[in-house]
Amino acid sequence: MISLFNMFWFVLCGWLNALVLLVASACMAVTIIGWPIAKVLFNLASLGAFPYGKEIIRETELNGKNSVGGLRKFGGLLANILFLPFGIAIAIFNVIMAGVLAITVIGIPFAVVYLRLAKFIIWPVGAKVVTNKQAMASAVANELGKRLA
Repeated sequence: MISLFNMFWFVLCGWLNALVLLVASACMAVTIIGWPIAKVLFNLASLGAFPYGKEIIRETELNGKNSVGGLRKFGGLLANILFLPFGIAIAIFNVIMAGVLAITVIGIPFAVVYLRLAKFIIWPVGAKVVTNKQAMASAVANELGKRLA
């Protein structure tokens, strides 16, 4: 079923979303400062092409809050601030596409995907694309860690 949804998504609007993210990734890859953003945008482009069966979660949620060092947090913050104007533009594109798709009942599941991407595209560094199983395992591990602490 997931493959069927991914196929419909790609044919109807996933190719456009992936193309926008790939172009943004290529623009960011031109500079050394933009490499972390380019890497994340490339991963988000694969999610934009085939989103069903995958989740986006923050790296700190995946590996724990102490898994990311201070220098890396600072670099990620700097990269996200530099990318913010582009991220807002791409997020606005995603929200507009979600609005267009939400007009019909059939388009509502596709609109949800655009909104999910828009949430992470504004602040992309630190976001990871994982399978639903990995996201669930991470959530269970984090909850267990909180209860044991």
